[in-house]
Amino acid sequence: MANKVWHTRLGLDLDLNKPDLGQPGMSGLWDVLYQLDRADGARGKPVSERGLQCGGVCRDAGVVAWMYLRQQANGRREAVHEHAEDEDRHSAPMSDEHKAYQDRIIRVAEQGGFRAGSEVRTTIAPRKWFQTDAVVDNGAGLRIGWEIQLSTASTAGPRSVRNRASRAMSNGITPAWHTDMTRLARRNETQWTRSDDLPAEVIRKTGVLRVVSGFRALDIWRCDSRALYPCPDGRITRCGKTHSTPKPRDIDFDSLVRSTAAGLVVPVEFPDKTTTHRFWVSADDRDRYYDLLGGAPSGPAGPELVPKGHASNDGPTCRPRATLIPSQRPTVDWRSASHWSSTARPCRFCGSVTNLRDDRQLPAHKVCYEAQ
Repeated sequence: MANKVWHTRLGLDLDLNKPDLGQPGMSGLWDVLYQLDRADGARGKPVSERGLQCGGVCRDAGVVAWMYLRQQANGRREAVHEHAEDEDRHSAPMSDEHKAYQDRIIRVAEQGGFRAGSEVRTTIAPRKWFQTDAVVDNGAGLRIGWEIQLSTASTAGPRSVRNRASRAMSNGITPAWHTDMTRLARRNETQWTRSDDLPAEVIRKTGVLRVVSGFRALDIWRCDSRALYPCPDGRITRCGKTHSTPKPRDIDFDSLVRSTAAGLVVPVEFPDKTTTHRFWVSADDRDRYYDLLGGAPSGPAGPELVPKGHASNDGPTCRPRATLIPSQRPTVDWRSASHWSSTARPCRFCGSVTNLRDDRQLPAHKVCYEAQ
């Protein structure tokens, strides 16, 4: 709800805190406008066509937010936003730090040659949309939607992080959530990144801004007597398989913004026995990890973020040069350690390097092998 309303058809600023709505000499203005708005609603006229906009916080933020009028039983006059996103803008005003992050994302993205905008609305149905703090578009179909969360975030409901991230993905936006709160960065409903709690002037100025969690390097290793890590399968003796272990790495925030837009840093889902961890890795590490698994993994825990019927944003690690009628060949268990080599060699089908080996121990990607 808001107290300041802009009437587009009359060209009037209205202040609901004042008996005359801030328009001296226009007696009975509220009664006229309220009855007209109720009549429009009864006829099914969309809120966006009734001529009432938020004239306070939303207008100051450069956002067109449509409203309708309401009067409580005690006579209290109210102007209500059509969309919850606009209502939230009043109850939780944007902090200086939040705005500084938005400004920095826009600046470094544009310096990197990408298109970027703040408070970007994405239409998902007639008169229905959602808003993203900042969107970076590389012009080739990849859009990164940055959400800056510097306060508590809900875990359930339509405004939860999981639902908002899922909604972004289903509409072609890769979600990127950034925070300065450790307890948020430890959650796994989306790919969280975290920087230290810093004042707005430090966030906004040019210089190194470290991302201290959320970006990792993937260490691919064979579980033998020379391994540095314990067997993730819990075996005392070595299993002989090849595993992947994520290792935290710092990254500069500006580099993260540009690299995600360029597709050089990508989101990945890393399942273990109890949950699915979500973080960012280099595209090369993602491809090596998918080669190890023989394709993108399916986690045992946590709702899937990509809605059914929508393709993944991640392309295959290689593309076969030709698609032939499948031939009868033995089934290959690509997860077996016998189909992995520590030496990367050119795939015999597409020529790109791979650590995978087929049933004849020849280098071959899973997708290339199965397409022949």
